[in-house]
Amino acid sequence: MVMLPPVPTNFNKMQIGDYVAKAGIYTKPGVVTEKNEDGSVIIDTDPESIRQYHRHTNTTGLSPEEKDQFNAIMDDIMTNPENGERINMLQQQIDGLAKEPSSRKVVSTLRNQQAELIRFARELPRVYSFEGDKIRM
Repeated sequence: MVMLPPVPTNFNKMQIGDYVAKAGIYTKPGVVTEKNEDGSVIIDTDPESIRQYHRHTNTTGLSPEEKDQFNAIMDDIMTNPENGERINMLQQQIDGLAKEPSSRKVVSTLRNQQAELIRFARELPRVYSFEGDKIRM
């Protein structure tokens, strides 16, 4: 009797471009490049394929379009050499996109990237928005 591996339970959640640290005996990281009907995925371990989707941070969980949007925003922001300015530019992008419900995942990933920059630069955004009912006075 031949046992077939079960279809992964997170298969439906996987997106093209999601990062795979390792899979079974294959310990080289890669990205999902194709999803098959049987539940299997094709993983490409070429560093350029990984860089295509994860230039700035791990964007697993975003759709390919959201990954492109995130990377385009970060590509623009990272052209500025000053970390303080990068943080402020990120905050402006976050504030603008937060008004669009469809950008929720991109905003969350941008906030995570901003938190990394804040920890690295030890600076905070000069201007930011916050929900008024959550401010303690």
